[in-house]
Amino acid sequence: MRAPAKTDTKKLILDLAEELLLTRSFSAFSYQHISAALGMKNAAIHYHFPTKTDLGVALIQRYRRRFARWTGEQETLAGDPWQKLEWYFDLIVRYYDQNQRICPTGVLSAEYLVLPPEIQVETQAFMRELLAWAELILTEGQTKGYFRFKGTPRDRAATIMAALQGGLQVARVMENSAILDDIIKQIRLGLGAGGQLA
Repeated sequence: MRAPAKTDTKKLILDLAEELLLTRSFSAFSYQHISAALGMKNAAIHYHFPTKTDLGVALIQRYRRRFARWTGEQETLAGDPWQKLEWYFDLIVRYYDQNQRICPTGVLSAEYLVLPPEIQVETQAFMRELLAWAELILTEGQTKGYFRFKGTPRDRAATIMAALQGGLQVARVMENSAILDDIIKQIRLGLGAGGQLA
């Protein structure tokens, strides 16, 4: 049986750090949590990520790469604006369905003021990318007549993102996924879904 490659170890650390981030928060886990769960010494984690800030930056950069791939796949699939938005709703629901997780931007924004500056920079960049994507979808949908709403696509994008992040947190506290479903339904109605809803 071969020993785990360095890249395998690095991925294992990132995967566990992601789980801890989404279920606890960045401030609420340490290298000790990771080393104990993976059966390794803290020194092995420090080898790949000298500081916890380095780990946090790497984690958010990985989220950003995933999001870029996901939006690229959307363009390849060439869905209409409604479909693209529904894909995002599905992503949010899947976060909750996995042990009542909160999306990474929701976790990071909740503790933003106590995060190291380097992680704040990455969090801001990730949030800008999410908002820019949502604004793009809403602009396309409004221009092509799929969506009907008052205000600018930029304002509506911020409102939708805030509603979904807040919805995940409220659903977790109330232990009720129906709250998230209701929020998504209201977002659809606010975009002019009307009779399209079941």
